[in-house]
Amino acid sequence: MKALFLTLLMTFNLHAAIESLNYKILPGKYHLGGSLKAEATNFNSVAKTMDVTVHYDIIKKLLIPAPANVLKNKMVFALPLEFQDERGYLDLEKSKSRDSQYATIQHMGRVKTGQFTDAHRVQIIGKNSKYICNIIYHPTFPELGWSEIKIWLNLTLLSNYEIQAVLK
Repeated sequence: MKALFLTLLMTFNLHAAIESLNYKILPGKYHLGGSLKAEATNFNSVAKTMDVTVHYDIIKKLLIPAPANVLKNKMVFALPLEFQDERGYLDLEKSKSRDSQYATIQHMGRVKTGQFTDAHRVQIIGKNSKYICNIIYHPTFPELGWSEIKIWLNLTLLSNYEIQAVLK
């Protein structure tokens, strides 16, 4: 009973500690910009995973043949719980790659982002082949610690549609 209570308390505390981050989608080849929100939405202590839901709203350029429901959508990354702080990124840096049930996660090296050095560049490749995501993680950034997100979506009419978002 005590273990169940501690597990529930830990799960609640983890969920309360990480909330949402808002990003600005930068103009690209087929779009003018937009907005993106990333948030930890589900913590599963049994499976030892957390879901990160990314909501995006892309403002397309005129005459681009992409339906609105594709440009305003969401995707969910199921990441191991260790990625709620730098421990997961440091372990990934040592192993270089990690497979989960939903994605392959690769450490692509350290980068400088703005005034911060030694940020982690990580690539998440969805097993469903619908996306590839690059993130820049640094422990001093709030919440998830992601300062930048770059996603390549495989949309119905446009394959490898690239969106890049920076923290607002």
